[in-house]
Amino acid sequence: MKIFKFFLDLIAPKKCYSCKKEWHFICQNCYNYEVEFNTVCYVCKWKTKNFEVHDWCKKDVYYDKVIILKHYKSKIISKLVKDAKFYNKKEIFEEFSDLVYDKFLLNNKIINLNDFVVISIPSYFTRKIFRWYNSSDIFARFFSWKSKIIYLKNVVKKIRYTKQQSKLSKKERIINLKDSFVINQKFIEKIKNKNVIILDDVISTWTTLNEISKLLKNNWVKYVIWLIVASD
Repeated sequence: MKIFKFFLDLIAPKKCYSCKKEWHFICQNCYNYEVEFNTVCYVCKWKTKNFEVHDWCKKDVYYDKVIILKHYKSKIISKLVKDAKFYNKKEIFEEFSDLVYDKFLLNNKIINLNDFVVISIPSYFTRKIFRWYNSSDIFARFFSWKSKIIYLKNVVKKIRYTKQQSKLSKKERIINLKDSFVINQKFIEKIKNKNVIILDDVISTWTTLNEISKLLKNNWVKYVIWLIVASD
């Protein structure tokens, strides 16, 4: 696989979406130029240590940390996300996984990799048929290879179709997602007392994060960390 990718890069090298320099979809200089997402609690959006949710923000909130790379308002970042998610440019997620992994290491104390597992957000089967692949699954695989943290596929299953969250009110979002996710019972022992890492490209609302995090916490997960490429 690595040999194939090496020759592919020689024949048709990646080019930075911004400066057109070869070998990366976004080179380090251009990435550094994009606005960094502040180290904030994702509930109240006030500064916090290592992206952790403040203790006083935890009422009815089940995720512990949401680490975000950049703002989605960046034209380069949003174009990269859209091409990766909708236009089959899956290798973009490989670069995102490198960037997310670096930020993950900066904001977490890791003593034992066995304390962590990686999972992805499930797609309802009709949406997956339309897109041919689940972007969260691809992203999680790349991150697992990079970090050497085990990836467990299909831990969470989506059992009914839901409307797009960003177009709904806060109350409608909660109703829309209610009882739409379940835990795959064969993974219960594998996630018990673990720190679960979930990968996704973009978040615009906290409802999906919280619904999945609640499900995990109700099934004995110790700590829930979300790793996100971009947000508003």
